[in-house]
Amino acid sequence: MDSRQLLVTTIALLAAAPAAAQTPGAAEAVPPAPAATPSPTATSNAPAATPLDAVTATGTRTPGVSGDGAAPVSVIRREEILERDSRSVSELIRDVPGVEISGVPRTTAMQPMIRGLGDDRIVFRIDGARNNFNAGHRGRIFVDPELLRQVDVLRGPGSTLYGSGAIGGVISMRTIEPDDLIRPGSELPVGGFLRGGYQSQGGMWRGTAAAAARAGDFAALGAISGFNNAYVTDGAGNTIPYTGDQVANGLARLQWRPGFHAFDLAAQMFRDSHVIPIAANTATTTSVTDRVTEQQVYTLRWNYNDPGMPLLQPQVVAYRNHVQLDERRQTGTRARDTTELTTTGIDAQNTSRFQLFGWDRHTLTLGTEIYRDEQEGTQNDRPRGQFPSANQDVMAFFVQDQIAIGDLTLVAALRYDSFDQSADGNTNDRSVDRFSPRVSAAYQVLPWLEPYVAYAEAFRAPSLTELYVSGQHFPGNSFVPNPNLQPETSHNIEAGVNLRFSDVLRDGDRLRIRVTAFRNEIDNFIEQLVFARTTESRNVRTARIEGIEAELQYDAGSWFGAVSASALKGDNLTDDQPLASVPANRMTLSGGYRFLDDGVTVGARWLLVAAQDRNPTNIPGLAEETSGYGLLDLYASWRPNFAPNLRFDIGVDNVFDHAYRRSTWNSNPPPPFYEVGRNIRGAVTLTF
Repeated sequence: MDSRQLLVTTIALLAAAPAAAQTPGAAEAVPPAPAATPSPTATSNAPAATPLDAVTATGTRTPGVSGDGAAPVSVIRREEILERDSRSVSELIRDVPGVEISGVPRTTAMQPMIRGLGDDRIVFRIDGARNNFNAGHRGRIFVDPELLRQVDVLRGPGSTLYGSGAIGGVISMRTIEPDDLIRPGSELPVGGFLRGGYQSQGGMWRGTAAAAARAGDFAALGAISGFNNAYVTDGAGNTIPYTGDQVANGLARLQWRPGFHAFDLAAQMFRDSHVIPIAANTATTTSVTDRVTEQQVYTLRWNYNDPGMPLLQPQVVAYRNHVQLDERRQTGTRARDTTELTTTGIDAQNTSRFQLFGWDRHTLTLGTEIYRDEQEGTQNDRPRGQFPSANQDVMAFFVQDQIAIGDLTLVAALRYDSFDQSADGNTNDRSVDRFSPRVSAAYQVLPWLEPYVAYAEAFRAPSLTELYVSGQHFPGNSFVPNPNLQPETSHNIEAGVNLRFSDVLRDGDRLRIRVTAFRNEIDNFIEQLVFARTTESRNVRTARIEGIEAELQYDAGSWFGAVSASALKGDNLTDDQPLASVPANRMTLSGGYRFLDDGVTVGARWLLVAAQDRNPTNIPGLAEETSGYGLLDLYASWRPNFAPNLRFDIGVDNVFDHAYRRSTWNSNPPPPFYEVGRNIRGAVTLTF
């Protein structure tokens, strides 16, 4: 059996296993958590699966290998989450090609950008629940990576499957489950881990505790995590103000798997207490507030997967996601602000597998998504126009057919979204709708060669704040609502190639390569314009972002290496100016060696970023050029033979304490500080 046949067989087995039934759009792979890691004595010289071999459903809503097909999905698995020991999801995914972090290094304020697009132009999902919160420089992702089992990053338009906002892409996060903690074949159906660590930056202490148990068809999990750090410093020795955090994160999960059914009830709660500027993702040190950031996510999932019923494989997730920020301003008016968004929804789909003519194989997915956003902002218990009390109701239907004809795979998909938007005390109610098509073709020319092409359209409906905002922006300047905003729409075409090799340099090794080129044209781009006395959002321009992305991963068992790279170019076609949001060209080189007999892994990452001098000249306050930089990170882990339930991790980030800034927050005049400097970290994990 060749490597391609083996991969296809593996996918089929995973798709048929009831335990692998997942939330629509969630990752299908089950990467090992600390408790599930084999002891070093059991480790062979066989190479591990590369991240491009990970099974995911984010790109197509049906299980597939992330390095196959025409949907470029990058996967961060549990092992890498532990090794990176990141404070935020944004830091965790920073080396994915086409991804850049936007904002000053304050934990909750940083946001990822995909292919030069961020904010509401990326769809975030956690355990299948939409995460729609976005409120003026305050951040969007509130989860401790310690409680995640996998993060998938879909690069490029995804509105066909995920609706409004997926112009740049989709980030799907999945929290840990009982199967990640309970050892297979264990005499006692219980398991868990304790993990503690320290980082020199900010004197950060962190800890995680998780436990799971199974009784018959039932399983339960409980986990808590958190960290506490003071202000961090940059590579020049300057203190980066207002970077302290007191984070606590909890997770509870109950599963019931009778027969071919799988029920999963989960609750995730996050809290960060911090003193931070209101415009937290900028370099400002004024308008400081004592903030408590909280998020509660509740999900109920149901799957049915009977291998004998290929036409009936339903998946349903009902959810409620509530985000609330309570702020007490420490300067100026010393007002008390609250900012709340609650998203309640249901996402349902059914996948049918069948043949029509005998020589074709269909994977037909039909689904619907219904959700409601309710937001409210107050100041001193009165309505706050800067975050207006408003709501929107969304109903969507989608269909996708994956057709396999020999070595050719065709995908055709279409989604319809309908929006109803309104605000308290405002007569300008709106109703908009949009169709989002996608087509792609991938052909397995040779066992190791699969080229593909794809075309997709995506859209972003104007946010409630853009439509109905009012009140003071800053002294002498006021927000003006614009209920006539039109949705942003994008048209993306891309082509790429997937390469898979085995036995390249030694028997049993694996080499995976993916290269993608794309062009995304965006009409009715919404931009916030600041005039002398007013600030207003308008559809002002047509934009184009194009580029090339590449991923290479090699694993030979004892040693491994990877390369990820992207080169992007963005232009404002209306004003004939470069786009300000597009990051510089970048490349990450990584590799390491496994001392298999001793359970030791050592590795290094070298991030190389070019200078960014393509900035618009008609926007004040932007830096004319952001210098290029190189960062070296070193890390090591040890699972001792004499204590296989122990794991030790150490690392040094930014080894040479380099002072640098990302172009996404550099300004003119330049800020008084740089990015985070050298960070020495270590962690110990005990599994049971």
